[in-house]
Amino acid sequence: MRKILLVLLFVFISPNWVTAAPTADAFGTLPNAYDAAISPDGKQVAIIVNNNGKYGVRIVTLGKKNEKLRAILLGKGVKPQWIKWANNEQVLIAFWQSKKYRAIPYTMSFIYTLNATSMKGKILIESKEVFRQDNSSVIDFLEDDPDHILMEFSDTNQNHVDIKRVNVKSGLYITIKRTKQGVQKWFTDARGEPRVGQGLVDRTGAVEEQWSLTIRDADEDQWRRAENFAGLEADVTIFGFTDDPNELVIGDHAGQDTLGLYVYDLIKKEVTRKLFHHDTYDAGGLVVSGNGAIIGASFVADSNEIELFDEYDTVLSRMRNKFSDHTVDYVDQSGDGRLYLFRISNAYDPGALAIVDASTNNVTVLAYIHKELPTAEMGSVTKVTYPARDDFEIPAYLTLPPTITSAEDLVNLPVVILPHGGPYARQAKRFDYFAQYFATRGFAVLQMNFRGSAGYGKGFEDEGRENWVKMQEDVEDGAKWILEQGIADPDRICIAGWSYGGYAALMGAIKSPELYACAISMAGVTDLKDMINDIKQYRFGSIAAQNFVLRGFDSKQEIAENSPVFRAAEIKVPLFLAHGESDQRVHFDQFRRMKSALRKSSAPVTYMSFENEDHFLSNQKNRQAFFRGLDKFLSKVINKK
Repeated sequence: MRKILLVLLFVFISPNWVTAAPTADAFGTLPNAYDAAISPDGKQVAIIVNNNGKYGVRIVTLGKKNEKLRAILLGKGVKPQWIKWANNEQVLIAFWQSKKYRAIPYTMSFIYTLNATSMKGKILIESKEVFRQDNSSVIDFLEDDPDHILMEFSDTNQNHVDIKRVNVKSGLYITIKRTKQGVQKWFTDARGEPRVGQGLVDRTGAVEEQWSLTIRDADEDQWRRAENFAGLEADVTIFGFTDDPNELVIGDHAGQDTLGLYVYDLIKKEVTRKLFHHDTYDAGGLVVSGNGAIIGASFVADSNEIELFDEYDTVLSRMRNKFSDHTVDYVDQSGDGRLYLFRISNAYDPGALAIVDASTNNVTVLAYIHKELPTAEMGSVTKVTYPARDDFEIPAYLTLPPTITSAEDLVNLPVVILPHGGPYARQAKRFDYFAQYFATRGFAVLQMNFRGSAGYGKGFEDEGRENWVKMQEDVEDGAKWILEQGIADPDRICIAGWSYGGYAALMGAIKSPELYACAISMAGVTDLKDMINDIKQYRFGSIAAQNFVLRGFDSKQEIAENSPVFRAAEIKVPLFLAHGESDQRVHFDQFRRMKSALRKSSAPVTYMSFENEDHFLSNQKNRQAFFRGLDKFLSKVINKK
C-alpha cells in the first residue's frame, strides 16, 4: 500500500513541458542574489549580487526608474555572510575571506562599511595589533544610536571578547566592557546595554563542558552568576531580550523533547511565559522587526517556517496565500513596518527576493536568485518516510527527474543516495542545487534525515551523536527502501555527498558494495583519527572532539574501522573524489591521505582538487569545473550501463 501511495503522489506534480537540462556551468554559477536589506526609511535596498563569479553590492532606490547604477565589487576570494543598513546612509556587509600565511591557508572575517551615496567604503575593523580571525561579530546594531554598533573583540588577545562601541563610518571605537573570564559571547538588552556573558571555562585538556554564565542587573553594575537564578543553567541557549530589560528569551525543553522559546524573568527568577514551542520541531530563533522588536519565531519543518506574532502574521498570511506553493522566508523590514523583504522559493524553484508593501499588498521582485536554473527544468520533490532496520521511521525527501510525467515512468530509475553534511545538520524540502543537478541528469535523488540530524528534538539528535554507525545504517536502509519500492534500478544506484555526506558516501561504498554502482565524495572526511587530532589543536578542542566525534564510537578500533582511509582497498566501485586545497573545515590532507590509500584499491578513481578553494567551492570557476567533471564521471559509470 505504501508503494502505491508513493507512486500516486507523483502522478500530477511532475511537469510535462520539460526543456533541455541546464548545463554543468549553470549549476556551478554562484547565486545571482545572495542577500538583501531594506534601509530604515524604506527608500533603498542593498543587494549582494554575483557579477561573473565575483560578489558585489548594488544599491537600488525603490520606485525610481532609470536610476544610475550604484554598485561595487567586493574583494577577491570573498564569501558573504550578511548585509544590513546601519542607518539610511551606511551599509554594512560581513564576509569571510580566504588567506594564506607561509602557504598555510586560513580564513578571516571582516565587515565592509559602504556609503550608499558616494559608494565609497572601507574595512570597518582590521586585525593589526593581534592576529584575530573574527572581525565581524556584532552584538547589537543599536537602533537608537544609528552611527554606532557594538562589537566583541580584543586588541591584545584573539581569545578575549571586549565590548567595543564602533563608529559605522570611520571604524573608530572605544572599549565599554573588558572581557570576563569564561565569556566568549555577550548579549545586550533592548536598550543596547550589555547584560549577559556566557561561555566555556578554559580548562587545559578538559573533555567535558563546564559553562559560565554571568548576568548584570538592569539598573546597576552588579554581575551575578547563574546559580543566583533558579532554574537557569549556565549552558542555557540564549536568544536575547524582549522590550523589557528584565525579560530574557531562552531555549527550554519544558518537559518536551523539542526546544521551545520561553521568557525568563530576571527579577522573579522564573520562566513566566511561552513564546513558541512546536511539538515536532526545535525552535530555530527569533524573528526581529526593522526597529528591533521581536515579532516571531523561526523553525524548520519540511521547509523553513516562521510563526509571526499578533498583527505581523497578517502580512505573512497574505503572502502565503498569494504564493501557496512556495515558502515565504522573512528577510528584513523597514523601520516603520510598512515594507517587508521576503525570499520566495520552493524545492524546485530557487526563487526570488521580493519587496512587499503591507499597505497596498504590492509585490516587487528585486532579484531572481538563480536565473540560470529555470523552474521548468527542475525536478519535483516530495516528503517520504522509510523504516530503518529497527523500524524507526526516517524522514526523507525524494526528488524525481523532470522527465517523469506518469506513474509508469517511476520504475528502474538511476538513483543517487544523497546524505547531508554536518552531520548534525538538517535536510529540508527547499531548493538544493546539488540534488537538482542529479535530477536533471535523469536520477531520482533520496535525501534522508538520518538519526543525528538537527531540528527534530534532543532524542533524535542524540541517537546519532552517540552512534555514528547507526547514522550510516540509516543511510543504507534508505538505499534498500528505494530499491524495494521498485523505483531504483539495482545496477544504477550511486551514493554521493559533501563533507560528512562525502564521508558517508565513502563508507557506503566500503560497507555496502553490493548496493552501489558508484560513489561521489566532495570535501569528505576520510580519516576520523586525523580529524580528531586536528580539532584538538584548537581552543576547547578536546571538548569539541568529544562532542562531535568521540561520543559516537565505543573504541579507537571502532574509529579506525569507520575511517575510509584504512579501508580504501575494499572500495571496488568507481569513485569520484574532490576537495578544495584551502578547506578549513575538512583539511586537504584528508584528500591526500585517501588518494594515497586508494593505490591499494582496484576501483577506477577520478580525482579533482582545486587550488585556493574552500570547503564549499565558493569560487565559481572551480564549482563549474566540479560539475563538468561530474558530468564526465556519470556518463562513464552510469549512463552507459
